[in-house]
Amino acid sequence: MDEASGAGGDAGSAGGAAGGGGDAAAAGAAATGASGESGGVASAAAAGAASSQESATSWLQSLTDADVKTFAEQKGFKDAGEAVKALRDVEAKYTIPESADAYQLPVPNGQDGAFAKQAAGWFHKAGIPVEQAKALTAEWNSAQAAQVAAHQQKVQQEMTALKSEWGGQYETNLELGRRTMRAFGINPESIDKISGQLGDVETIRVFQRIGQGLSEGTLNPGSSGGSEAGSVDPDAARAARMFPSMQAKS
Repeated sequence: MDEASGAGGDAGSAGGAAGGGGDAAAAGAAATGASGESGGVASAAAAGAASSQESATSWLQSLTDADVKTFAEQKGFKDAGEAVKALRDVEAKYTIPESADAYQLPVPNGQDGAFAKQAAGWFHKAGIPVEQAKALTAEWNSAQAAQVAAHQQKVQQEMTALKSEWGGQYETNLELGRRTMRAFGINPESIDKISGQLGDVETIRVFQRIGQGLSEGTLNPGSSGGSEAGSVDPDAARAARMFPSMQAKS
């Protein structure tokens, strides 16, 4: 019985070994199959890349202008369709509109848009694309707004200083200057021109002084400040200026 059992055990071991050999063969076959599939995918990818490269090379070779061909190569266009799409995008961004009305430039608050319309005509004449024109206009509007704000701040500071200088006479002197402007019939446009040269505060000072001089009678020609200044002969005064050597010495 012991010998039979031993023989059976040896037979079982041999069978197990045989089975193990079968498993190894199956594993090898599977590995071979996987390797074959991987190689197939790699081959397909390589073939696709080669085809794409051949396509890119093919359309580039069709370009007869050397400079155009070099440009296309540097840009890396894969085919003619990609190059045309890039051209279309550029044209859409940089095309000049048919008329100045197409610009639709931004207009600052409080303005009537007359300057924007005029500027649109300039841009169209110069061949400026719409997007670039709008960007330039926005920068211009921003710069103008900054200048206006700086001017207003300066005027406010000067007016504060003037108010401190005149003290309790501030409102009186201010009204005197206004009455002088009205008395001489000076329109707002003229006041703006004067103010553009002298500044707002100095313009107020000038008209206040004129008004004060008129009220005190000190603006009469040749006078020393009195009401008798009007008795001076204008011809004699003119002769005295033109021919001072002919005047009698006192």
